[in-house]
Order: sequence, then structure tokens, then C-alpha cells
Amino acid sequence: MNKLLTISLLIFLFLSCKNDKKSELEFYAENQTSFFDLRNGNWTKNSWIRKPENLKMVHESFKKFGYDKLENLIFKSENEFLIQGIYIKRNFENLMDSLELTYDKPEIQTKYYAEFWNRRKAEKNDSIVYEIIREFNSLKSDNKRLNFENQFVNDTLVDLLKIEFDNYNLNSEKLKSDFYTLKKYGLHQSAYNLLYERAEYSELELDREKLKRELKKTTEFEQPWLIDNEK
Repeated sequence: MNKLLTISLLIFLFLSCKNDKKSELEFYAENQTSFFDLRNGNWTKNSWIRKPENLKMVHESFKKFGYDKLENLIFKSENEFLIQGIYIKRNFENLMDSLELTYDKPEIQTKYYAEFWNRRKAEKNDSIVYEIIREFNSLKSDNKRLNFENQFVNDTLVDLLKIEFDNYNLNSEKLKSDFYTLKKYGLHQSAYNLLYERAEYSELELDREKLKRELKKTTEFEQPWLIDNEK
């Protein structure tokens, strides 16, 4: 009898846990921005990031926000670096210098640089890639911010970069402001992640449940711009 009661209790607990888990799975609507693939796409296969107009928009938006604030996205060591999951076994600074020097100069291109620039020419984005490399290198050498062309800037992208990377002197007011910015752009799953799944905001005091009730639920998970960084 005791054994039967124990088994029954375990089954009850298991079912209770299962039901609780199911009730916790709440999904929220997430608009797909025009630059969605910048965060969620595979850069080695991504056709969006190879289009000259998209490269120009991203570059000018990054300049407005500040390339220096994004430098931590590149994990560098002496002879290799990693960016957006792409591993390259070369010194980052040397590579950037060499790419600038070898553009449109086949007579000094080694096999690596010839193949790189031939691929860019085949994609018809070689001139904008060269412009980005040249300006990025000048930023490092001159140690000052680059001027940006505002007509090419995507203000939504800049706002999202501010939320994710302007995270010095965080406070509850900034958290609330960032929440409403994400909500304004229809990024409700991102707004939820901001409240509950971002380590940098986790210690800030705010009525999260009240704000969560303002978000639009959906039945299926949609890939968010602002990812969960607590798992």
C-alpha cells in the first residue's frame, strides 16, 4: 500500500511539474526587421549582407553608433580572430591592412587576397567592401570617430545597438525606456528578453510583471533580435 502511494505521489509530482513547465512557455510577437539576417543569419551563406546597399546601410549605421563600442564582437588573439561564429586564422589588424593595400592591385596579391577580392567582384560589392575596410583602418590609425552619411543610416538599427551595447551606468529608467523602444518597433519577444533574460539588467528593480502584460502574445516562438544571454 505504501509503495502504491509513493508511486502515485511521484506520478502526481511529475505531472504537476510538466504542467507548470508548459504554463511557463509564453511566446511574444516579434517583427522581422529589414536587417533581421544581420543578427540571425549565417554570414558565410547570407545573400542579404552581400548586397552593396545593405553593406552601406550597416556601415553608416555602425559609424553613427560608434565602431569602438562594437569592438568586443571580435574575439582576437595574436594570429587568429572570431567574428559572428566565423573563425579566421590570421592577425586581424594585419589582415585589414593587407586587404586595403591589395585592392585593385593584382600584381601584389597573393592567392588569399586575389581570391578574396575576386569573390567580392563576383558579388559586385568590392567597392563598398573596400570603402568599409579603408574607413575602418583610418578609424584605428587616426583614433577618432568617423563621419557618417545620415541618408544611409537605419535609425532602428542604431536604436537597437544602443539598447544592447550602450550598457554603462544602467538603471531602471533606461531599462524601462529600452523596453518601450523595443515594443514600439514590434519586437515583443525582445522586450520580454530584456525584462527576464538579460544578465546586465537582472539586478535592476522594476515592475516587470506589469510591463509584461503590455506585450502581445503569440502561439509560436519567433526568433528575437535581442537574444537571451542568461542560458
